[in-house]
Amino acid sequence: MSDYLNKRRQWILDGKPVEKKKPKPIPKKSAKKIEAEKKEREERGGEDTDLVKWFKLQMKQMPQTCEETGLRIETKIYQYAIMSICHILPKASCKSVALHPLNRMFFIPDFHHKFDNMSWEEKEKLGCWPEIRDRLIMIYPDLHPSDIRHFPQSVIKYMESKTPF
Repeated sequence: MSDYLNKRRQWILDGKPVEKKKPKPIPKKSAKKIEAEKKEREERGGEDTDLVKWFKLQMKQMPQTCEETGLRIETKIYQYAIMSICHILPKASCKSVALHPLNRMFFIPDFHHKFDNMSWEEKEKLGCWPEIRDRLIMIYPDLHPSDIRHFPQSVIKYMESKTPF
């Protein structure tokens, strides 16, 4: 047995309290990240980020109901309304169209989460697929070539079949 374990066992037998290490809390954000955000905020002059501006603009255009389920969605309170604004092409992987005005659908929060985790084949079976497809067609010209790999091939084939030669 190691010296450490022998000492520890002896402390316990002698009735001495065993020293416990106090856990160090892990901050949610590093000091470097906090400083970078502070600097960015100062550069913006306290204004909203482009993404926040985009969400607020979409809130003004929101219908009262989900475009897939027909259930009522929150349209007034920002922190809840943004949960109903779903990017068709993910904003993280398709940065060129993340703020495109047509790169969105309005779903209840539960369906929004489900939509984000669906494959394109599953999305094509939705009742609102024709609307999604039409929006994707309008977004396509603004898509950066590096983002095309995230674009559904079925929509590209659909566009090619509808193009007159």
